[in-house]
Amino acid sequence: MALNIIKIYVFTNKIFLMKLTQRKAILVVAILIVIACFFAVYLRLFTGKELWYEMFAAVLGVIITAVITMILLKGQSDDDVERERAAKIFEEKLRIYQDYLHTLCDVIKDHSLSDGEKIRLEFQTSYVAMHCDSKYIATVSNAVKELIEYCCPDEDGENLNRKNKSGSPDPLLDNLFYIVEAFRKDLYGDDFKFDDKHKQDTLENFSNAYRNAKSSDYNVEQEQQQRITVDLNVLSNSLANAAGIGAVSEKKSDEQNSKQQVEAGCIIEDTSIWDKALSEWEKESWHVEGMSDQYDGFIMTNTNGNPGVIKVEFWQGHYCINATYAVDSDFSKPLKWEKGGRRNYGHWWQYLAEPYCNIVGGKFVETFKSDNELQQYIINNVEQLKDIITRHHRTTTWKNGVGSYENWDIFIWYWDMLACQLYSDGERTLYMDIIEDGNSGNVLIQFANRKDDNEMLKNALKRMGCQDKETNANGYVVLEVVPSTDAGAVSERVKYWIEKING
Repeated sequence: MALNIIKIYVFTNKIFLMKLTQRKAILVVAILIVIACFFAVYLRLFTGKELWYEMFAAVLGVIITAVITMILLKGQSDDDVERERAAKIFEEKLRIYQDYLHTLCDVIKDHSLSDGEKIRLEFQTSYVAMHCDSKYIATVSNAVKELIEYCCPDEDGENLNRKNKSGSPDPLLDNLFYIVEAFRKDLYGDDFKFDDKHKQDTLENFSNAYRNAKSSDYNVEQEQQQRITVDLNVLSNSLANAAGIGAVSEKKSDEQNSKQQVEAGCIIEDTSIWDKALSEWEKESWHVEGMSDQYDGFIMTNTNGNPGVIKVEFWQGHYCINATYAVDSDFSKPLKWEKGGRRNYGHWWQYLAEPYCNIVGGKFVETFKSDNELQQYIINNVEQLKDIITRHHRTTTWKNGVGSYENWDIFIWYWDMLACQLYSDGERTLYMDIIEDGNSGNVLIQFANRKDDNEMLKNALKRMGCQDKETNANGYVVLEVVPSTDAGAVSERVKYWIEKING
């Protein structure tokens, strides 16, 4: 009976106990025990023998009930605090991640990056790092790097209009997806991942939409200005001819006449030069697509296994010519050194030269068909780039055949030479170059003593059993002449010499 009374008191007062300190809670429990004992004695609920047994059972029950109640209340309180904390953190993370995307948009939308914008982006990144798991920060930072390289190039920077390393049709949106995917995994768990097919379809849809949409760089005022300029030139020539002055010189070539020739409002087209070039390129396994209302430019690809691509397309108010070989920076670096322009990984591009860089967006094909000088200019550039891509592709097949070796840096130098450099104690020591001997069809495998360390070179040759090899007039020691440029034959001999050097 006493036990039940005590339990009722405990139950009715547990709400008040939540608000009391530990010391006050003990005091209240003690008072309740005294009251219970008083009633038990006063009302003679028990005999003398039973009283102390019942008192002990009651006290024990109170203690157990109090302990369990405190544990449950503390657990419930901790859970409530943790849920509230998690909800606030989630809201804060969501706000920071959204602000980060807004900041990223603000700093790259003008295709430049000021010092103030850099500082702003760095601070915003630090806010993200406060909450985001460190394993996702690397993904976000890499995607941001790609976005900045894509959208904010400088003269020594990256290509504006390239495909990213995965060959995405829309590199900007693709990298934004990487950022959002990292944020969503941090918010909702590692199980989240964009469906690859849906993602690719989205990128393709945006890419197609952009390709068919009119750019803000091409507006009605520009089109009207061009028409006004042409109309003024026609009127000026008509007035000059009527007055008997300013007659066109008979020495002016037919190509110059056809450049802006207008007869009864129609532009005369002459694409015989271009058609002839297309025919020759097809024989060499190069196929050209575009030059239509759907694609105001062209893309040139190889149908014989060469991944090289040549393009002419419009970007930020100007037309540019592009050359790409996978993601191989050994291809684009010397192109930038030789021709200027800009590059990124295996992609090089350059604005068309004057006056062609000022062709209004959407008017390349129209201008191209009526301008023989522009056709010849494009053909000359394509021929040069096609030759470089072909040479680089052959050297790449050598490189792929050789593979990789520990302590060896194997790369392509200026498209024709396969350079193999041995590292010893963290420094380059031996230099082995592989290159065709002119146009003979023979490939030279040779040492180059670039460090001018004759003692090291002699020791290396002796170790290889080639101490009888002599240094020629060019400073090279020819190890072997391979009578073929075939990738299999060349790579097999290069691997032989690398293994021989390794001992």
